[in-house]
Amino acid sequence: MKLHIFLLISLIITSCTQKKSLFQKSYSGQTQGTFFNIKYFCAEDRDFSSAIDSIFKVIDFSVSLYNQKSNLISLNKKKRISYDPIIDTLTKQSVRINKMTNGNFSCALFPVINYFGFYSKKRPASIDTFNILRLLSNSKMSNIKIDKDYIYSDSSTSLDFNAIAQGYTCDLVAEYFNKEDIKNYMIEVGGEVRTSGINYSKKKKWRIGIENPDKTPTSNFNTVIELSNMSLATSGSYRNYYLDNNNLMSHIIDPSTGFPSKTKVISSTVLHKKCSLADAIATSFMCMDIKEIKDFLKTNPHIQAIIIYKDELDKISTFRTSGIDKITTN
Repeated sequence: MKLHIFLLISLIITSCTQKKSLFQKSYSGQTQGTFFNIKYFCAEDRDFSSAIDSIFKVIDFSVSLYNQKSNLISLNKKKRISYDPIIDTLTKQSVRINKMTNGNFSCALFPVINYFGFYSKKRPASIDTFNILRLLSNSKMSNIKIDKDYIYSDSSTSLDFNAIAQGYTCDLVAEYFNKEDIKNYMIEVGGEVRTSGINYSKKKKWRIGIENPDKTPTSNFNTVIELSNMSLATSGSYRNYYLDNNNLMSHIIDPSTGFPSKTKVISSTVLHKKCSLADAIATSFMCMDIKEIKDFLKTNPHIQAIIIYKDELDKISTFRTSGIDKITTN
């Protein structure tokens, strides 16, 4: 009898402690002019690709600058559209980041960015400083008015959410997964990443590599970190640019000057719970010098960052906040 009781208790303990295996699912492709890669684990073999595509289409219909039927293009042309919750949300987030960063982020720079040819692909034959300053003076987020029925902008203002939209896309997919009770996932859109839980197949946190701007034969990554329940976004001046009389013209426009950013920051990576905020703050750092970035991070200790920049001797250096060391694997 004692043996039977022991075996029964052992069976109960084993069945209670045994974890149900999870299905590993992956979905990748193209959206918003870039690539996406999504991995998630679920108790049942569930395919969320159609739902994810629907989220991409909703965002594209709202804020795409390439879909000629998007609400954002209509707003930039007609200056009044029916209320759009995504444009409302991204405008409010942009205003918040603008205040946080002392004006180093703006979603109203489309006319200036377009002037330099990053959308039209028509680069100016010569730089007209007066024209740039005129465009900049009219490119104000305060010119956007939103009520429950309509969104308005004045005749000289055009919006551009590309510096925040991919991070926001990650957030929306994450919200959907959370509602579906998916606890372990990694969402990457155009290099912006949001994570939850662990990479269940490896029983480890999600490993994310921070690209090295000056790739060497020995390393493509400056840093490899482990993420869980955290987002990461990177902005850099070393990809989308062109040379004008040997001057590097970055696609990142400094809201204070109207010209491509001239700081010595090469790449900024920001960690935040929300990917949209990480995305926008990383872009704003590209318009600051290293001292301004360090000051910002001191007053916002909940934000972690990796900044790759050129020091006083023009050598590439890396600054990491203290929290990065705790999650670095290399």
